[in-house]
Amino acid sequence: MTILYIYITIFTLYYIVLACSNLKPAKKIRDKYTNKDANICVVVYATGPARTLDNLLKQLKTQNYPKQRYTIYAILDRCEKSSDVTLQSDLDINVISINNLEPIGKSQAYSILAEKLSEAHNLDAYVFLDAKNYVDSDFLTNVNYYLTKHSVFMPMINYIQEEKPLTLLENIKATYSRYCAKFLYASRTRLKLANLINTDAFVIKKDILNKIESFEFQDKAAEIKYTIKLTNEGINPAFIDDLKVYTGISNYDSRIPSLSKRINIFWNNVTHCPNFLTQEYVCSLIQPNWLVCILAYAMLLKHSYSFPFWVSYTTILITFITLALAFCISLMNVKLYAKEHLYLFAYPIYSIGHIIKNFPPIRGTRRLINKRHHKHNVEKMVTNIIVTDGKKDFQCQLELISDDGLARVKFINKGKTYITKNNHLRMVDAIRELTEKLDDYGLSLKICQCCKYFQPIVDGSTNMIKGCCNCKFPGRVEGDIIPTLVWNTCPRFEEQNIVELF
Repeated sequence: MTILYIYITIFTLYYIVLACSNLKPAKKIRDKYTNKDANICVVVYATGPARTLDNLLKQLKTQNYPKQRYTIYAILDRCEKSSDVTLQSDLDINVISINNLEPIGKSQAYSILAEKLSEAHNLDAYVFLDAKNYVDSDFLTNVNYYLTKHSVFMPMINYIQEEKPLTLLENIKATYSRYCAKFLYASRTRLKLANLINTDAFVIKKDILNKIESFEFQDKAAEIKYTIKLTNEGINPAFIDDLKVYTGISNYDSRIPSLSKRINIFWNNVTHCPNFLTQEYVCSLIQPNWLVCILAYAMLLKHSYSFPFWVSYTTILITFITLALAFCISLMNVKLYAKEHLYLFAYPIYSIGHIIKNFPPIRGTRRLINKRHHKHNVEKMVTNIIVTDGKKDFQCQLELISDDGLARVKFINKGKTYITKNNHLRMVDAIRELTEKLDDYGLSLKICQCCKYFQPIVDGSTNMIKGCCNCKFPGRVEGDIIPTLVWNTCPRFEEQNIVELF
């Protein structure tokens, strides 16, 4: 009980300091004039559907910041929505199109661009944005102002309604996110403490990025480790509530890694902290949530009331009341609307439901029930194909599989089979995976998709299995369109040469 009391008392003092630091409201900055306009590289990362990419790029192109002072890079990582051909014709946007079998992720995508621009002398800072965001017309002007005050900082992400008004659950999430941002993150910035880096939207100076060298943004735990790297260099990532970014409520992210991961990172780093900034941030990883805090005080009050304890019942009760007062002060700092207070007080109910829903036994049972009731819609088709080693052709079979809309292919040769490991949205990508696998063994598929005369036809379907043949064989009439499918073959097959960008 002594350890529990010390732990919860330290958190209470920490919370009181945060509340008191925000008692005096921050001065609203009206004139954001700076002596120098920084050269900024805006990096937009898009993957999957990326429905809001076009809007974000338009907003960035119409900023009221000097045009000659910023450049826009759009990284299309297996992006399905926007055509890189369309963007290539836009002189205001530099496009990096990555068409691997699977998305390479933000870490590798950002590293590719950072390495490419590492020797650029006329570059001061990077602005990294996910394509799901929206920005105001003065976004880069505000970024330029805060670059004079911070080396690394994150804007405030506001969750907005999309096609329909926010539901009760969505209002609870949005309100809690605003409370954390306006109180917790803003207070830590005032106290010059570090905040968790947000890879969906953040700004970093070029010299700092070159010093840290690598990006590690695979998950939330990796974001914590990257933040620790920054604090090791004496850099505290700041949170700027005056710098706005907007995104749909469907993109809501609690920004809280699992407790087990936070504890693991804490134990691995608590004895290797080079400065106070890192020590404080590492210790903040194990701060209790509201449920743990209430349960801890309930246990301490019951124990001190029923059994002899070195701290009196009255002292523990006064400490708990002080924490409650600090919470009330934090509500005054955040300045929520009356209805938003109700949403915030309803958050514990949502949180309990979320914990129960994701409790391992319940989660496993739920998956088992869903698996039993889910009927897979599987469609298969077998076709004969030819495989060559450059000297000899072999007759084989290709089984095309569509499982709930996801494509795979099975290669069959003399009773032996190989099935692609990944599920793909398009059949052409599944065939490409098989092609690369066969290439490792010196074999090539003699099908239309791999032929240099094949031209795909965009017909609006997901699979993109249709195309036409451009082979100028004897007797072909000029202008004739010869339709074909990606798995067809003919005696005039010639393997195409593929040059990969990365």
